[in-house]
Order: sequence, then structure tokens, then C-alpha cells
Amino acid sequence: MDRHSLKIAKLHDHDTHDLVIATHGFLSNGKSLDPIADSLTSAGYETLVWDYPSLRGSILSHAGCLTAVIQKALCRPDIGRIHFVTHSMGGIIARAAIAQSRMETIAKKRCGRLLMMAPPNRGSWLTRLPLGPFANRFPQLAELSENESSLVNQLPRPHRIDVGVIAAQKDWIVSESATHLDGQADHAVIATSHQRLVQHPLAIEMTLRFLEEGRLRTVAETDAAAMTIPIRPQTELNDSVHDERTAGNQRRAA
Repeated sequence: MDRHSLKIAKLHDHDTHDLVIATHGFLSNGKSLDPIADSLTSAGYETLVWDYPSLRGSILSHAGCLTAVIQKALCRPDIGRIHFVTHSMGGIIARAAIAQSRMETIAKKRCGRLLMMAPPNRGSWLTRLPLGPFANRFPQLAELSENESSLVNQLPRPHRIDVGVIAAQKDWIVSESATHLDGQADHAVIATSHQRLVQHPLAIEMTLRFLEEGRLRTVAETDAAAMTIPIRPQTELNDSVHDERTAGNQRRAA
């Protein structure tokens, strides 16, 4: 059964606020999004962590369930814009649901932004692995094929929703080149792995900035150099690395 975890910031009774729908990736669950969901809530967003059984069902079937969530949100007068924050395959499910819901056509003013972390927008090389008699059990892998005729390569791109993409430099599941999406508003790469990207402090910081400003870097970083990885003071970078190592040690100790 899908688990819907709702995190709501403190709001005044008659406030209209933005909603963020967050989706996890393959072989993961909604708990992996807790750090970024907490940050989004602290920033004033109502955050819905949408959980789904990633090992079962096709991308299109999951997209159908997410479409129902979007349609329900569109009926709420207290919600202004609807944003999406996704990781890996969750980004492809969100793209399919956006198309199925037709929200870009029927609710133009409600369209927010889509921030995708390590999305296989052009497929994943893992789909090359032979599954033999088990292929029918994992229809999502065929949908994520690098073949031009696969679902992921045939999905329409959002035309009213601004898209930001963050790739992982040490990603052995989705190549950096496969994360790009035609028409994307911004793209960046962070020196971390596929799974750790969604909890990386810099990725969370860039996510909040993109939802608010429509860009991943500050103006100063953008003007400093045309680099993929944002330039930050060395002290901040050291702090980020220390925080990630400390969190990893705590998880292992637990």
C-alpha cells in the first residue's frame, strides 16, 4: 500500500501556500526523502512524501496513482502552486503523471517547478543487464531502457513547469549525460553517489533555491565561472563533507 507522509509548516488559517510532492527512486522508499522533506517544511512548503512499491508495477501504473494525488491537490483552494522534488526513477514517474493529469493545460497558474535528482531522463545503463525469465517481473526496467523507443525516451517534457536537474558525479546507475532533459532551466553536478545525492546538504540547498528562484546557483556562483559544480567557500565545503561523514557514521552505528 502506498504511504503518504504529509509534513505541513505552521500556516495561518486563510493562507494559500505551495505544495511540494516528493517521490523516491527504484529500490528505495519515502524515508530516504525525510531530510529534504523536513527542510522543505521548515521553508514553509506543505510537503507530501509519496511512497510507492518500486519493485512492483510499471512506471505508468505508478504514474496513474500519482495523477490521482495531483488531481486531488488541484481541488484544494488553499494550495497555490504544486511543485515536485524527485529522485531517480521517481522523476520519470512524476513526468508521466504531469502529462497524464494535464495540469499544464487545465491548471496553468498552479504549475510550480520540478527538481529532479539523478533522473534517468535518457535511460539507465542498468537496463542492459539480462534478466532472462525474470524480465516480466520488472517492467519498469524496460521502460527505462536507453533505446530511443522506450517509455522514458518518448515521454513529453513539461512545457510550463520549469525543470532543474542535479546529477551525481559518482553515479554508477545513471550517467551524467543521461540526466539532461531538453528544455531544462538549469543543471548541476555534485560530487557524491546516486543514493547519497538526495540527502546531500548542497543538493538540499540547491533544491530550495530552485523552487524559490528557478535556478540552482546563486547569482555570484553563476557569474564566477561556467562550471557544472557550484563554487563555494572551502570552509563550507569542508563542513558539508564533515556533515555527510558524521551522518554516515551515525547510520552505521545505529
